Amino acid sequence: MKSLLQKSLAKFTACTVIILLLATPLFYLLTKHFYAEDIREVIEAVQSGASLPKTDLEQDIIAGIALQFGLIMGALLVSLILMVRLISKQLWAPFDDTLRRIELFSLESEKLPQFTNSNIKEFNRLNIVLTRLIENNLRSYKTQKEFTENASHELQTPLAVFQTKLDLMLQQPDLTEQQAEIVQSLYEVSARLTRLNKNLLLLAKIDNRQYKEMELIDLVQMIEKVLSLLSGFTQEITIREEIQVASLLVQANRALLESLINNLVVNAVRHNIANGEISIIIKPNLLIISNTSSEGMLNKESVFERFHNPSEKIKGNGLGLAIAKAICNLHGWEIEYQYKSERHEFIVSFPN
Repeated sequence: MKSLLQKSLAKFTACTVIILLLATPLFYLLTKHFYAEDIREVIEAVQSGASLPKTDLEQDIIAGIALQFGLIMGALLVSLILMVRLISKQLWAPFDDTLRRIELFSLESEKLPQFTNSNIKEFNRLNIVLTRLIENNLRSYKTQKEFTENASHELQTPLAVFQTKLDLMLQQPDLTEQQAEIVQSLYEVSARLTRLNKNLLLLAKIDNRQYKEMELIDLVQMIEKVLSLLSGFTQEITIREEIQVASLLVQANRALLESLINNLVVNAVRHNIANGEISIIIKPNLLIISNTSSEGMLNKESVFERFHNPSEKIKGNGLGLAIAKAICNLHGWEIEYQYKSERHEFIVSFPN
């Protein structure tokens, strides 16, 4: 196995030798008509007994050397061009193949890319190092996902038992007012932990791609269904719908699509103002949910991060928008945040 430098020099040398061999007839003609022409005329004159012709060997030699130098430089230039255009492309083909396989790799797929073996030492070293690095990352990623999922599963039972015990305590007849307040605060903490655990488990399942059942769903009908279920939650906030299409069919998992709409609407409610407004706009291949707010523009870089809560006044675990982003990534959709006219706006783009 040779290095890239050795292979390049060998290819360049072979290419130059072949071109020089192909140029041999040109060197022959050059010698015949410049170096040997005057000498041949002198020999012929001597043999025939005629007077010697006038010759200019110095000029012919200089012209011949110049032409030979030009031919050699031309051969080297052609070799260099072929080396850069053709041979280099062939030599770097294994690197391009490795780069393409890395571009197609994703941690979520949990599939180790199979790199093509090469007879170039540096590219083989690169493939070995990349394989080792990706294997370590896959192990860490899998361990992290399994821990999150297992922890969420294990927390479900004790949280349910804890809530049940709190329900029983609240029903005790001899419970004092102070004790009832303590139990009620614990009940609220338990409910928040339950929601957090449920959201973490949902994210773990999305990351593990456990939602494989896909179907064609009308987004317009799904919006109407979710809004009817959230009618009590929106309270005094006005919801304005602007449906610009009769229907918008998307290929999606029904439970995740409902969760996406639910999280975006709940987020719009929580970050709204008193007697505010929520706009739900459906355009061809677009879903736009915006809300009035007294807050300024959010950080676009961190708005979809997990446990990111832009306001300490708003109760929440900071996972709603992270779940929305994970759902969009799973389906191949795009979601972005914008701030226009003192309104927070989330835009979901569906592919054609």
